[in-house]
Amino acid sequence: MSELDKLRTILANERTVLAYVRTALAILVSGMAAVKFFPEHRSIVLSGWLAIATGTIVLIFGAVRFRKIHKTINGE
Repeated sequence: MSELDKLRTILANERTVLAYVRTALAILVSGMAAVKFFPEHRSIVLSGWLAIATGTIVLIFGAVRFRKIHKTINGE
């Protein structure tokens, strides 16, 4: 793999992890807003907590995936 190909792959991996982070933050904020602004609706609060959990899982999954691919690219 040439240096340019390696750099392109590294940058693609970074863009991917940033997309995971952006998605996770959007899900987390949506969940927090649902919990905060609709405390009288149990179903909305429950779905808000579910969104918070999902956002956390997406964030962890993205970080683990980034680390795994980063190691593969660098041959570690």
